[in-house]
Amino acid sequence: MAPLSPFANKWMSFAVAVATLLSASAALAEVRVVALGDSGLRGKGVSENQAYPAQLEAALRARGHQVTVTNQGVNGDTTSGVLARLDSAVPAGTNIVVLSVGNNDRVLHHVPDGTVAANMQAIVQRLRAKGAEVYVLEKMQHGIVDRGDLHVEQVHNPSNTEWHLNASGYAIVVGRTLPAIEALVQKAEKRS
Repeated sequence: MAPLSPFANKWMSFAVAVATLLSASAALAEVRVVALGDSGLRGKGVSENQAYPAQLEAALRARGHQVTVTNQGVNGDTTSGVLARLDSAVPAGTNIVVLSVGNNDRVLHHVPDGTVAANMQAIVQRLRAKGAEVYVLEKMQHGIVDRGDLHVEQVHNPSNTEWHLNASGYAIVVGRTLPAIEALVQKAEKRS
């Protein structure tokens, strides 16, 4: 095989450099999402791949987005608990946070609504100061709270928070929230 000409060598070096830059650019283009909150996001009673964060990631990837959704739901968490762990749960460079917390505050700890609202506002402000877009997932079980077939537990007792969605329930929530979260992902993609 004949040696490459100086022109071919330079062209080959240029092509390798461009390919390296493109692959680095693709790696940087990944959108990082954190699902932050309590057991409703964590997926208490279902496997990790059936919980909301994993299903959301799969749905976004199926639509062609390079995205990672990290599950930072903690069973029993409260708004004050999220405030306390915010910096460790949401690393620098996070593009989007899906936030769902407050039910344990109200039902289990009888925290006044004003305090819950103030904590939520503080969480959102801190997340935005970190450069993250925030999607507040309120009333995760809206419209499906009375459907026992979509829950892990057999009985719903409104005096506690033991009423968690199963994989089918999470699929409904993903379908409902996907358009708004995908719009945030597209916004993050345009910025990178």
